Amino acid sequence: MSETATPQPESAQLDCPECHTSITYYDVAGSEYYACPNCHAYFRWSGEETPEVFGNYKDAPKTSPVLPLGTLGILDGALYRVVGVVSRCEANHRQYSWREYQLFQPETGRYVQLAEYNGHWTLIWAASHLDKNREDFKLADFKLFNKYQPRINWALGEFDWDIERDDTLNVAEHINPPRLLVQERRGKEQQWYRGRHVAPDELASAFNISRSSLPHQEGTGAVEPAPGSNSHSALWTLTGILTAALVLIQLVLAVRTTSVLSQTIQVAPDTTATAAPGTGRVLVSPSFTLDHQTALDIELNATLSNQWLELPVSLVNEQTGRGFEFTKNIEFYSGVEGGESWSEGSRSADAVLSRVPAGRYHLNFYPFTEKGVTPEIRVNVWADPALPSNFFVVLGLILLVPGLQLLRRHSHERSRWSNSDYNPYATEE
Repeated sequence: MSETATPQPESAQLDCPECHTSITYYDVAGSEYYACPNCHAYFRWSGEETPEVFGNYKDAPKTSPVLPLGTLGILDGALYRVVGVVSRCEANHRQYSWREYQLFQPETGRYVQLAEYNGHWTLIWAASHLDKNREDFKLADFKLFNKYQPRINWALGEFDWDIERDDTLNVAEHINPPRLLVQERRGKEQQWYRGRHVAPDELASAFNISRSSLPHQEGTGAVEPAPGSNSHSALWTLTGILTAALVLIQLVLAVRTTSVLSQTIQVAPDTTATAAPGTGRVLVSPSFTLDHQTALDIELNATLSNQWLELPVSLVNEQTGRGFEFTKNIEFYSGVEGGESWSEGSRSADAVLSRVPAGRYHLNFYPFTEKGVTPEIRVNVWADPALPSNFFVVLGLILLVPGLQLLRRHSHERSRWSNSDYNPYATEE
């Protein structure tokens, strides 16, 4: 690909030296190489000498490409005409084949290239030198995606350079989706090109063709943007704001949490004749008052060592007699086996009672444990608790959408790099 700056006549005609088909060409001053759309002969003609025929592209398709020669389209605000099409493959991996549409801008004589691989489109333009000061095309921000030598399968149309000489090129593609940097080297000479992803809808609109007429997309394009790229930054900004608000609310709730009861009670055996072994006497806590409907967090800590305790608890409203009941089983065992310490269970338990009406309350405890065991139980009751469970449920809901997006983006990247010899995910497979 190259660039010119001389204004051009709209078009001209020449005859194919092989089949004598009249060929329309558009870069009248610049084009010297032609691939006949009819017989597919490849020849050179500069307007004076006898055309020099180099060969014939026998593998050229009999049907017109998606963007036929002569088609006009507008990309990035500039009018372009399709003047040439080249099908290429990699020298060492000929199964990887793509098409390059040469687009000519009549007003300036400028060329750009529209490459299509598996239904994914990239607009590429020449850079006379790599502008390292351009923020969106800094080489340090790009990753090497592919290296190859190109080979031509077939060509149609006109060109201002000998496309067959491209077989001597060494190409390196660097990506930072949706952007592309391409380095072409021939010996000590090198040329850089920039590129960007072109969405099918944009392409269909640019050339006024049906979206359904474009090739079906397979896999992930080299510079195809990841899902949600347009909203990714805004989504994470919103997620950060919501998370900060949730943390602030949790802190406010923690400050509001009030201790309404803190007491240590001693389990004592019930010595009545009808009591079963291990039954403890009923223990009653001091009374406490709730001035509004609230949730209560009841924490229990027992001094157990290789013991268990079954503890039914009843919260009793002293005015109405209404009760809230729950049972906790607390057990803790530990020891040494084979020189290694071990433990299981826990000495603590807690229960949350929601929507407890305002009123005066006390707790009744009905302990049952092993015969002869009399542990102490530390009881703490908190009103308006800042419950961690609620915090993490809401946090999970906040992170659900960005989390799903991260998974989609990760899958997208793995699919993209599966086409590269420099796949950073290869070690994970």
